[in-house]
This record gives sequence, structure tokens and C-alpha cells, in this order.
Amino acid sequence: MGRDELEKFLRKKGAAELITEIGRGTATFKALVDAVSISSSTVSSRLSEGVEKDVYKVAHAPTEHGTEKRYGLTILGRRVYDWAENTEYVRKVRELRRVRHERDTAFEQMIGRVTRDMEILKMVTDLDPQHDLPPEMPEGASIVPKEPSKEERRKARDRRLEESLQPIEEVERNTETEDNEE
Repeated sequence: MGRDELEKFLRKKGAAELITEIGRGTATFKALVDAVSISSSTVSSRLSEGVEKDVYKVAHAPTEHGTEKRYGLTILGRRVYDWAENTEYVRKVRELRRVRHERDTAFEQMIGRVTRDMEILKMVTDLDPQHDLPPEMPEGASIVPKEPSKEERRKARDRRLEESLQPIEEVERNTETEDNEE
């Protein structure tokens, strides 16, 4: 495979990440799908292309349920992996995976809290079907902030402008001091 073909392959979505995930060992299709943030069909495509381009090799390993495909790197694939390590690409891919995991964990925590709050609201509503709002909210209150009117915005702007004004005596004193200094 020529340099241009290899570069074109590596620029495809997920190709370089798969090389870093396989590394110096081997990996199953499922492990690769779980490790990278691309669809299983894209993983399948990249692995097939990589085998054709002699970046990956496939071995069939026996298991207690039959055999499984394990993907490893060819000499060319290991060369790319070595360059990925030397340029810290491997570290960046692992860091990105860690950050994605943290993001996913935080998202699941948020969903859990939203679900819990919705269950609590449902319980409150079930106990008092006449009451649509949570108990701590007064009648007619809204959790959506109300936009100030044009008049309220104008008054707030005028207050800010007036607060920044200096008294005339202070301005005259500053002018006299500047005149004396010259």
C-alpha cells in the first residue's frame, strides 16, 4: 500500500483510534466497538478496509463457545501504532475516552436525578390531585423567569447611568487639579 492510500485510510473516521485500541495486543470486535465512539457498522467497515490494506490481521481464537475473531496489527499497523505513541496520539485517545466516560457518567447521574424528581412530583400530584405545582411554589408562580418589561429595563439602565455619574463639585475639583499640575 502506498503512502497516499495509508494516509487516506488513517483519515477515515475511527481508523486511527482502532489502531490505538488494538495496540500491541489483539482485540475482539465487541471490545473495539465498546472502546471507540463510532458505530459498530463503521468499526466493521474500518476493520474490513484495514485487513484489505494490510494494517490489521485476523486470527481465530478458540473459546468455550466456539471461536472468536481477534484483530491484531500487522507490521505496517505496528509501525503506525509506534508513531502514534511517539506523537502522544495514543495518550490523547485514552484521555478522550476517559473524558467521554466522565461525561456519560455525569449525564446518567443527571438523568437519574431528573427521573427521581419526576417521580417525587408524580407522588405529590397523586396525593393531592387538585394541586398541579410542587408544594414549595406559591399559587401562580412559574419556574420560568419573567422577562422585565421595556419600562423596567429602561429604569434599570437609567439607574446604572446615574450611579456612574460624578457630582459636579468633584468634576470641577479634578479639572482645577489638572490645570494646576500643568
